[in-house]
Amino acid sequence: RRRLTRAFRRFYLTYICCLYCKKNAVSPKLMAIDEEEDKEEWILKETERRKRVRDRAEKIIHTYLSSANWKVQGDPGKLSNGQAEFSDEELEMATDEVPIVFSRAQSAREVLSRRSNQGKLTQSELRSLSLVQLTAQQASEGELPLVDEDTLSLNSFFPTSSADTDFDKKKRTMLERMFAVDHAVRHGRLRKHATPAALAALDEEQGGTRGHEPAADADEHGLAQSRKKPRALVIEGAALAHMLGDPELEELLFAVASCSDSVIACRVSPKQKALLVNLVRTYVVPEPITLAIGDGANDVGMIQEAHVGVGISGKEGQQAVNASDFAIAQFRFLEELLLIHGRWSILRQSTVVLFSFYKNAVMAGCLIVFSRQVFYSGTPLFDEWLIAMLNFVAAAPIAFLGFFDRCLEKDYVREHPEVYAPGRRNETITFRILVRWVILVFIHIFTIYYYTVPTQSFGGGITSAFSGLMHNDERDVPGNGEGGDLKTVGTVSFTCLIILLGYKVLYESYSLIHGWWPALFTCCLKNVKEEGFFNRFAYTWVGVIFLSYGFYWFGLYVYMLLGRAGAGAFSQFVDTPIHVFHMRSMTWMLLMLVPTMGMVFDVAGKVYSNMFFPTQTQIHVEIAAKEGKKDRQGDLDDGGGDDDDDDLKLSVE
Repeated sequence: RRRLTRAFRRFYLTYICCLYCKKNAVSPKLMAIDEEEDKEEWILKETERRKRVRDRAEKIIHTYLSSANWKVQGDPGKLSNGQAEFSDEELEMATDEVPIVFSRAQSAREVLSRRSNQGKLTQSELRSLSLVQLTAQQASEGELPLVDEDTLSLNSFFPTSSADTDFDKKKRTMLERMFAVDHAVRHGRLRKHATPAALAALDEEQGGTRGHEPAADADEHGLAQSRKKPRALVIEGAALAHMLGDPELEELLFAVASCSDSVIACRVSPKQKALLVNLVRTYVVPEPITLAIGDGANDVGMIQEAHVGVGISGKEGQQAVNASDFAIAQFRFLEELLLIHGRWSILRQSTVVLFSFYKNAVMAGCLIVFSRQVFYSGTPLFDEWLIAMLNFVAAAPIAFLGFFDRCLEKDYVREHPEVYAPGRRNETITFRILVRWVILVFIHIFTIYYYTVPTQSFGGGITSAFSGLMHNDERDVPGNGEGGDLKTVGTVSFTCLIILLGYKVLYESYSLIHGWWPALFTCCLKNVKEEGFFNRFAYTWVGVIFLSYGFYWFGLYVYMLLGRAGAGAFSQFVDTPIHVFHMRSMTWMLLMLVPTMGMVFDVAGKVYSNMFFPTQTQIHVEIAAKEGKKDRQGDLDDGGGDDDDDDLKLSVE
């Protein structure tokens, strides 16, 4: 029926509607029909594929029920009228007995037994009626299907959550929907967004009496909560040889693996390791970020198949290290690589990427705004060699931020692993964060342009001069304070831009490395020799003051001196820095006011965001700062015997 409807609609739009409608109005409707047809074909293919998997599962179970293994392990007396009836204990997949395969590793048996007795094994989040549970509980040899088609839909392979029903998204305010960056605030997952039923359940849980265990209520599929025990899948390479390569068996294997807390594949070949990683990448939607870690040549295929490969340098050679993205010396370093350095890296890279686009967008925006002033003739506001200097001058501060910036210290991150969540949710460079930076780009463009160009144009370029800036001129003579020409205006505007970029890097940095000045001499002291010069170097201030501002002014005067050497490409900039910085008081007023005015908008937006819509990272930063302040206050209260050592510590804010 749907095909006939689409055929009639397509015929009407193609041969009838085109007689009195424009072709541009008919084309989108025809494209919508084609998309609808493609979507329906995809759904039919997925349904057919799931049916094949279901039929394969039924066939496997029927074969097993009729095999000698079932006759030995099962009780054939319970099979009557082709229907198998089992008790909950017999159908329980997670038992306290350790699989036979663990007899090959007695240490693994002892570890699992000890952790099980201590209650340290994590409880799995059951999938909604997994394929294996269905085939085990609804096994039959009659005409009734083993598995319900609706249950075998694509959604049955993903965990269900009641979070969507516990919160009312209508309780979100307009600012929370538009301005908030935090995932919980944006999606309405705070306590104030919870439904009355969820609040009542939470209060009841918090006010419950200790010592009374909650009843094992049945979940939405009728499975008791008490049956949700830890599960593990152990499979050998010989079994994988029959499964991997067959799409239906691979999907069955994934359905079983997705119900388990852990999957152990033993005695597998290098190719099978790579295929297991590819199995996860294929059947998990959306595709997750996979990581593989190995220490030998047999792990190379697995490492290359995963998104992120980690190699361990050890006794088995360097093949895994050479094929990996990251190399570590021991397996225990993986935790710090992911949770500490990985978290720092995503925060640093996000800021560096956003700042790199920001600085070029502000510079290009000023040129675009100025193009209207010159009737779109292509005349740039800034000197062409100054434009070429931008990425060199602004590189050092943001590079040091990308090397050393850290919002939280290692100890705090280890104690609060939840701070790793924003990185997994990609909250550091979301669309809303990008919109904030784009808005800031326009604000800074208009601030730099309209506070520098109009104020120096025409009569505004004639500034008063005073002693100290008027070299070799009399006090009664107005002197050489004019500045309405293009080179002067452009140089002042570009200098304001460079200063603003330095302020922006300082404001985006969580850690300002003050170091100890002078680092070259203080590192030679007896009690700080182990730190060395590079550990006491003030990277933040050296990068901003010397490598950015200092290098910029050095480049200006070198540019001027090259122009004095003779006629050439540099001649147009002769004595421009002397005229701009030595003889005009307005230049210094603009250099102080314009970058500060640009940062006022940035600071106001950040303060408002942190006060009313803070991210989880910002909240933990404030908590860590308060804890650090209490620790320092406690050290002062205990005594001041170590004042000399404290004064020599590296100061990092």
